[in-house]
Amino acid sequence: MHSRASKRLLPIPPRARPLAAGLALLMLAASWSRIPARQDPPAGGASGEPAPQSTPAAESAPPATAPGEDAQAQGSAGSEAPPEMQSSYIVRLYKVRPAKLWKGLLESLKAEGHAPEVLDETAHVVKTSFVDFKQDDYPLQVGDPPPTLGGSYHIVQMIKIRAGKVSLEGVVTPSKQGSELKLRARILVTGVDRVNKVRVLVDRRSTGVIESDFIHKLEARLGLEHL
Repeated sequence: MHSRASKRLLPIPPRARPLAAGLALLMLAASWSRIPARQDPPAGGASGEPAPQSTPAAESAPPATAPGEDAQAQGSAGSEAPPEMQSSYIVRLYKVRPAKLWKGLLESLKAEGHAPEVLDETAHVVKTSFVDFKQDDYPLQVGDPPPTLGGSYHIVQMIKIRAGKVSLEGVVTPSKQGSELKLRARILVTGVDRVNKVRVLVDRRSTGVIESDFIHKLEARLGLEHL
C-alpha cells in the first residue's frame, strides 16, 4: 500500500517576502479596476424626474387701492360744480360805491366764519372755503331735491338735507344805481355711490336760503337796504 505523503507548506524565505507582497498588491489593484465606478443619481432624485428650477422671488406688488377710495369730493372752492348743479345767484342792488360794498362783503364773510379761499381784488370776486352747516340752523330747506336715479346717475341721497358743507361766492360790480351784489352758495352733501359702494360728497342746488340769510346779516352790518 502506498501512503499519501502529506503536503507541507514551505516557508517563504525572508528575501522573497517583499516580492510576494508586491504581487499581492498588483492583483488587488487589478480587481478594483474592474469594479464599475459609482454614478451619482440624477439631480431630480431616484425617479429620474428633472429637478425643479429655482425662480427668482416675485417682486411685491403695490397695495391695491380700494374701489372708490378717492371718490369722496374734496371741499375746495377752486373746483367747480357741474353746470346742471350750479346754484343761481341772488342779486341785490345798493346805493353805495362798489369799493365800500366790496370791503363790507369781505368783512362780513370773515365775521360769519367764511374764510376767503379764492380772491380777485381787481374783479371783486371772492369764493370761500367750505364749512360745515346744519339744516336745523335754517327755517327752510337749503337744498333742492336730488337728481333722480337712473342712466349714468347712481348716487343715492336723502331727499331732505340734514347737514353738509357750504361755500359762498360773491361778486360786486358797478351799476347805475350804485353797486350790484351777486351771491350764490355751493352745497355738498353726503351720498352713496351704488357702483363703487362708497360714500361721496356731491353737489346739491341751493334754494337760496343760505344766501338770503347771509345777505340779511351783511345789510344789518353795513346799514344797507337793497333797491
